[in-house]
Parts: sequence; C-alpha cells; structure tokens
Amino acid sequence: MAIGQTNLPDNPEAGAAESQAGLSDENSVREERIQTTYRGHEQEWRRTHREILQTFAGEWVVLEGEKIVAHGGDPVQVVAEARTQGVKVPYLFYVEAADRDVVRIGL
Repeated sequence: MAIGQTNLPDNPEAGAAESQAGLSDENSVREERIQTTYRGHEQEWRRTHREILQTFAGEWVVLEGEKIVAHGGDPVQVVAEARTQGVKVPYLFYVEAADRDVVRIGL
C-alpha cells in the first residue's frame, strides 16, 4: 500500500452493509446474554411461585430449575443433601416469612 492510500472497499455501500451486519450480530449476542442470566430460570420461578415458597418460611431452600431439591433449617445440611442428589452448584436461599407490615425491596 502506498503512502496516503487508504484501505477502503471498492464499493462503499458493501462496506456499510458489512459493518451493519457486524453490529446486528453483536446486538443479538448482547440481547441473548441479557435474556439468559445466570440462574435466571430459578429467579423467575421464585418470583412467580411465592405462595409455594411460603410453605418453607424460616427455612433454607435449594432450587434447581423448577424443582425444590432440599430444604431445612441448617444451610450446611441443605447443601449437603442437594449435592447427594447430584446438584454440583446449589442455588441456596432463605425464605423469610411474609409480613404484611413490612415492605421489602429486592428479591
């Protein structure tokens, strides 16, 4: 390439189309990452099944997908139980009792 010469495509419209296609692919990958968050399935289940979770109020629960794998008062025992059932990385959380006089922010 000579000095002062740029590396532009012969057809400027083709270059614009290629860069738009690259942006489109990048945007679709970004959208997919947003939609498939880590443990997003479990978090959605917790959000939509609060009435079921209230039966475990005051307990630790391990959720795998849409299945409650283990629950109880001792988180160490609950995780151990989940691991005996083949769960490698347990999704563990505590279920607080619903209190109508308390406003909670978050999950």
